[in-house]
Amino acid sequence: MAGGKYDFVVLGGGHNGLLATIYLSKAGFKVVCLEGNDEFGGGTRSAEIAPGYIADLGGMVHNMISRTPIVRKDELELFSKYGLEYSYIDSLCCSILPDETHLIMYSDIDKTIEQIAKFSQQDAETYPKFVDYMRNLMGAASAGIAGAPPAYGAMMNILSMSDMGMEFLRLLNSSAQQIVEEWFVSEQMRVTLTRWCTEMMIDPRAIGTSTLLTFVANLHAPENPGAPFPIGGCVNFVDALKRCAEANGAELLANEFVNEITVSGGEAKAVRTANGNEFVATKAVVSTINIKHVFDYLGDEAPKRDKHYVDILKNADFMALNQAYALDVVPEFKTGEQVKDSFCIEFAPEEDRYLEAFSNFKFGKFMPEMPLITMPCLTDSTRAPEGHSVVNIYHYAPWDVFGDHRNWETRGDELKQEVWEFFKSRCTNVTDDNIVGKWGATPLDYSKWNHSFVRGDIGHIGLQPSQMYDLRPIAGRGRDYHGSIENLYFLGACGHPGGGIAGNARVGVQKVLEDFDVDFRDLMKR
Repeated sequence: MAGGKYDFVVLGGGHNGLLATIYLSKAGFKVVCLEGNDEFGGGTRSAEIAPGYIADLGGMVHNMISRTPIVRKDELELFSKYGLEYSYIDSLCCSILPDETHLIMYSDIDKTIEQIAKFSQQDAETYPKFVDYMRNLMGAASAGIAGAPPAYGAMMNILSMSDMGMEFLRLLNSSAQQIVEEWFVSEQMRVTLTRWCTEMMIDPRAIGTSTLLTFVANLHAPENPGAPFPIGGCVNFVDALKRCAEANGAELLANEFVNEITVSGGEAKAVRTANGNEFVATKAVVSTINIKHVFDYLGDEAPKRDKHYVDILKNADFMALNQAYALDVVPEFKTGEQVKDSFCIEFAPEEDRYLEAFSNFKFGKFMPEMPLITMPCLTDSTRAPEGHSVVNIYHYAPWDVFGDHRNWETRGDELKQEVWEFFKSRCTNVTDDNIVGKWGATPLDYSKWNHSFVRGDIGHIGLQPSQMYDLRPIAGRGRDYHGSIENLYFLGACGHPGGGIAGNARVGVQKVLEDFDVDFRDLMKR
């Protein structure tokens, strides 16, 4: 029997759970990390889909975590000591348009301007001003990324005291579509910018999505080395985190599915797993799993106010339909080979059709015309044999497809095939005969693959403005990273700024350590 007494019990072995475990262990605490699946990584995993072909099965975009000290300063020695290695591609994203033209967003702003000028000289001249505008708003947009988000009322008050702060408030109350329409005349430019914003799984016409446009400022930042990805697959990122955690004395336990949290005197005291094992937390329970499950496990001990806000948390506007193909060729695109300069190759319909798709998702409809393609194998020879490739084909999809999520069981293969057929139609050299192996997951599959992906939501909960900053996940308590129950913390995807491979637990764990008299800055100097 496992179980026992620890200072901290961390729930969830995704990258955020592992990060929380590492920082707490570095501070000298006795820590155990409990993962319900038989492997760590959460939504960030990879595997061989055919012998010698490695595909990422969940999260694959590392540009957010690459901006943190975890990567830029090698704060945890993941690179220098624990075997993590990144490769970089010059451009993060591009769009391929219906007429086989394309627009590439390079790190080099001058190269990007040349791309924009293919569609509009006016937009090309406007773009540097737009980048400066977004760069000036980065400070406000970054609240809650380097440190805990401020109290919501105080944040609004401070922002209202300056012209730039008021402009950010206007941005916060605008959609990405509204802002790009203010700045740009070509639909190719507007679609390219908002297409990337939609990777946050929110309709680009939703209020608040305009803040996602600040990625443009980061894209051209002098310190940006390009779009990063781990050599050998995301599994190597996870393995480096595991080695670091164990080297710092943490205990990592797989197949320990938590299903009960013990509360006494208003404080979290222990957790129990489906195996019947009890893990006592003398200081705190730190959750990186879906907060909706946490409140299920609290049962009658869940505080009424907190439960109300957790119950009404919304999921993303749409979900992920993901596939990976092992091919005996490297795809050649009809638009030309230049798009392979980008990590994320995004197909984008004409603007009217593009916006219509997001409306259709709400009604369970599906269209296969805007997959996102990634091919790390182009610069990572460990991913596929020479001359061959692994192609990830990621697409948006409704949870209740055709009115009921159970339709994924009978229609899933059909819709995967539609996306594959679309992809083939945009290449010059790919047929079914080139398939060596394949893998795929529908939103329903993802809800089973990772228990925290409630309703197939790969970000746990949505990124609507009503559940961001100090409002996430419990209104008015986001800055505390816990609710009314003492010593029960919520880090990672359910905290601000949300999901993705962003290393968000690094911010939340600073508050945990502070509550237990550990200065994070001093800890990092050791």
